[in-house]
Amino acid sequence: MMEKFYLGRTLCLLLFIAFNAMPASAAVIYARSGYAADIQTAINGASIGDTISVPAGRYSFKGTVYAPDGIYIRGAGRDSTFLVKSDNTSAPMIIVDAKTGMPFKFSDITMQGRLDALQGTNRTTAVTTVTDGGLYIKGAARNFKIFNARFTKFLRAGIEFQGDAGTVPGEQIGVIYRNEFIDNWYSNLGYGVAVDGSVNAWNRPIALGTANAVFVEDNLFVLNRHCVTSTNGANYVARYNTVRDNYQDSQSFDAHGLSPAWPRGTRSVEIYGNVVTNSITRWAGAGIRGGSGVVWGNTWNGVSHGVVVSLEDPPPAHPLTTYPALDQIGNPYDLYIWNNISSGDSVYKNPTTNPLGIDYWLRLGRDYYTTIKPGYLPYTYPHPLRSIN
Repeated sequence: MMEKFYLGRTLCLLLFIAFNAMPASAAVIYARSGYAADIQTAINGASIGDTISVPAGRYSFKGTVYAPDGIYIRGAGRDSTFLVKSDNTSAPMIIVDAKTGMPFKFSDITMQGRLDALQGTNRTTAVTTVTDGGLYIKGAARNFKIFNARFTKFLRAGIEFQGDAGTVPGEQIGVIYRNEFIDNWYSNLGYGVAVDGSVNAWNRPIALGTANAVFVEDNLFVLNRHCVTSTNGANYVARYNTVRDNYQDSQSFDAHGLSPAWPRGTRSVEIYGNVVTNSITRWAGAGIRGGSGVVWGNTWNGVSHGVVVSLEDPPPAHPLTTYPALDQIGNPYDLYIWNNISSGDSVYKNPTTNPLGIDYWLRLGRDYYTTIKPGYLPYTYPHPLRSIN
């Protein structure tokens, strides 16, 4: 059995506590209901550090609620407070603008999208142009916590971050834990968590094994196309999650390289200790198309490939002519893959249509390795933010 205890970093924990200190006068503001207008009214009357309490019930949710960071939106429990999207728009249900620099918290609510109403029983091809989302966080979210919630039936994403948006753009740091992500799917979309990072991440060396990432730990993912996906300078850690029945012939954990959709590719990933169990054989446990990091100690059941390494098709401004490609695996840091258990092969190098061939772009022992990364230590588990109120 994999050991899940790591020596804590006392200084980091103390810094987290200091950064997360909330005003002593923080108040609880009780929303009249879970309808969007009542939640918005409660938020409009809140100050930094306040808690917005959403009562139990099942509420038809129309429109979008806008919130700053620095507050806590809390329901009566994910099996008690249900916010059910009822308008056929692609707008997220709640948009958070990370503009104060203070932590945002969200818990104990089920958010439900329009997948069943818009797709019906067709789960193989897209039959709607609406791609809705649950919780959307813009900008440099710092020390956020999202926990004990459920995100279900979204076509785009249950939770999505976009670092280069909002009032204060930048990288995101925080933890998503003990949530359920159930049945989130759409053609080429359909994510439990989407981390669209900040291009600023490419201006500094990566820092594996530190708090400088979006942490996704101890969650349950069922019937998602990708459980976690990333792009645009994202740094994420996915650890100790349980995955059942990945939707479509895809991968549970994903990392984009440079693509036409975003200015830059994924910066780094740390994917470890996850257990994937598919009743229908799927493409891969993890699919890495760019960036660097580590993938280790995972169990992949019901996959053709444990980890797939690929070369992303870039935008026309960055043609694939000479090694290395911008933001590809191994440029400028390497990918290490080790000690994964797979029902298929361990590592698969995906062919490319590029005339130079995949062996030109991705080479074992140069761009990626199947050995332990020297000097690597995972960050403290559980994440220290989880112990802070």
